[in-house]
Amino acid sequence: MGGVGFTLCFRGERRIGFNHGLSTLDIVLVGLLVVGSVVLFVSEAFRVDIVALLVLAAVMAFGLATPEEALAGFSNSATVTVAAMFVLSAGLDRTGTLIPLSNWISSLIRTRGAVVSLLALTTVTGIVSAFINNTAAVAIFLPAVMSATKEAKVSPSRFLLPLSFVSMAGGTITLIGTSTNLLVNGVAISHGIEGFGFFEFAPLGLTLLAVSLVYSITLGLRLTPERRRPQDLTEEFEMGSFLSALSVNPEGSTVRHTLKTSGLRRLKGDVLALKRSNIERKVSEDEILEADDALTVRVEEPELLEKTRDKIGVSVSDQKLTDRDLEGAQAILVEATVSSSAEGSTLRATDVKKTFDAVPLAVSRRGRLTHRELEDLPLKGGDTILFQVERDRVDQLRLAGAFLVLSQEEKRTRPKHAVGAVLIVLGVVLIAALKVAPIVVSATIGALLMVLSGCLKTEDAYRAIDWKVIFLLAGMLSLGSAMETTGAATVFADAILGGIRHLGPQVVLGVLYIVTTLLTAGMSNNATAALLAPVAISMAHTMSVSPRPFLVAVAFAASACFSSPIGYQTNLMVYGPGRFKFIDFLKVGGPLNLIFLIVSVLVIPLIWKF
Repeated sequence: MGGVGFTLCFRGERRIGFNHGLSTLDIVLVGLLVVGSVVLFVSEAFRVDIVALLVLAAVMAFGLATPEEALAGFSNSATVTVAAMFVLSAGLDRTGTLIPLSNWISSLIRTRGAVVSLLALTTVTGIVSAFINNTAAVAIFLPAVMSATKEAKVSPSRFLLPLSFVSMAGGTITLIGTSTNLLVNGVAISHGIEGFGFFEFAPLGLTLLAVSLVYSITLGLRLTPERRRPQDLTEEFEMGSFLSALSVNPEGSTVRHTLKTSGLRRLKGDVLALKRSNIERKVSEDEILEADDALTVRVEEPELLEKTRDKIGVSVSDQKLTDRDLEGAQAILVEATVSSSAEGSTLRATDVKKTFDAVPLAVSRRGRLTHRELEDLPLKGGDTILFQVERDRVDQLRLAGAFLVLSQEEKRTRPKHAVGAVLIVLGVVLIAALKVAPIVVSATIGALLMVLSGCLKTEDAYRAIDWKVIFLLAGMLSLGSAMETTGAATVFADAILGGIRHLGPQVVLGVLYIVTTLLTAGMSNNATAALLAPVAISMAHTMSVSPRPFLVAVAFAASACFSSPIGYQTNLMVYGPGRFKFIDFLKVGGPLNLIFLIVSVLVIPLIWKF
C-alpha cells in the first residue's frame, strides 16, 4: 500500500502547470519513447512487432495511459479488419482465383515486349491491390514473373520494382487496399472524426495509380537496372566450392555403413543425391552405402573434405556441379524469400528439413551470400534462400506461410470454391461501400464465411494472418493513445508547425507529407501512420482547419515509400529476387516519391477541403 500511495502522490505532484494540467515529464517520456522506437525500427535491432510490444509495455509501466487504453489497440477496428483482410486474401489465393491472371501475365512476358507485358502486369496488380492486401497481390504475381523471365531469359529486375511500386499505389484506392488506410481510419474514428468511405480515397488513389503506371513504362523503366541472372541457381548462389561429387571407395571405411553412421557424418553439410549403378535412389539416413555409390554433397567446409576424404573412404571428383546434378525424379531446386511471419526465426526452429524435406543450400541477404551455419542464421525480411526440396513437398513448403516460393509450379488449390471466394469478397466490398455495415463487420463476417464455405481450412486461416503486423498495430496504437492523453501530440504538432504555420495549410500539408515519407523510409509504414495520425489531427485543430486532408496525407505518404527497401513490405519481397541494391530504390523510387508528393499536395485540397 505504501508503494501505491507513493506512486499516486508522485504522479499527482507531476501533473502541474503545463498545458491545462498535463505533465511535462509525461510528455518528455512520450518523446523519448517516440525517439527510441524510431531508433529501434531503423537499426533493426529487434523485429518490428517486438519493438511495438516494448513500446506498449513502457506506456503501461510509466502510466502514460491506463492499461485499458494501452491495450485497446488489440480490439481497435483497424486491427481486427486487417486480420480479417489477411484471411480474405488467403481465401482468394488458396482457391486459385487469380491463377488465370498470373498465367496470362507469364505468357505476355514470354511472348511480348517489355513495355506491353510490364503495362499489363502493373495494371492488373494495381487493380487487384485495391481489393486485397497488396503484399498478397505481390505474392501472387512474383512467382509468375520469376518463372516467365527465366524462361524468356530476360532480367526480372525490370518487372519487380514496378510490381512493388504499383501494388502500393493500387492499395491506396480503397479503404481495405492497405492496412495503413484502415489504421488512419481507425485513428480518425477514435477521435470523433467521421470515418472514411470505402471509395473515398479512390479519386486520389486512381490518379496516383495512373501516374505510377506511366512512370513504370517510361522514366522508371530507363532508370531500373537490368541485372541478368544465371540460368543455374547453383551458379547464381555461388555454390561451386560448397558442392562435391563423391564416390564410395570399395575398401574404404564408409562402405557397408549407413549414411547416419558412416564417416560422412564428420563433415558439416548434407547428402543431396545418391545414385547406385546410375540409378537414382532416395536419400535416407538408414540407406546402407555400397562400393562405387555416387554421392552429391553440400559441405560447409570444403577444405575439411580434402583433408579427411581418405579417412572417410571416398574419392572426390573434379566435376563442376550444376542444377542438373541436384535435381531429379525425387528432388528439385527452388528459390524462396522469407515471409514476414518467419522473420526473426531460424531454419532450425522452422524445422524445414523434417517438415518439408527441404535442405537449405545458401542464403542471400542484401547482396551477400552465406553458405555456413544456415540453420542457425536468424532470418530477416528480404532474405532469399536456395532449397533442395522433395518434389512432392514443394506445395507444402509454399502453403506453410513461412516462405514465398519463387517458382510457378502448379499449386494445390480449391478451384471448385473459387466462385464462392469471389462472391464473399464482393459481398464484403458492397456491404462496406453501401454503408450497410462498418467495414470491420463485413470483413469479419467475410473471413468467417471463407472458412465455413470450405474456401479455406481453419489452420490456413490462422496461418494467413500476419501476426507481426497485428502486434505492430496494437503496440503502436498504444503510443498514439499515450500521445493523446499526455498532450504530447499537441506539442509535437506545434514543433512541426514552427515557423511555417503562417504559410498556410497547403504548405503545412506538404511538410507533413515529407515528414511521413522520411519516417516511413526508415521504419514501418504502419508505425509511422500510428505516430503521425494523432499529430496530424492536433495540427489541424491548432490551425482551426479540417483534419481530414492531413489524415489523407499521412495515409498516402506512409503507403507510398518507394525510395527505401525497408519502408514497405512489398519492397522487401522483391529485394532479394531482383538482386537489387539499396541505391536502386533511391534512384528509381526517389523521383516517383517526389511526383507523388507534388500530385498529392495539389490534389488533396481539391477533394478534401481545409
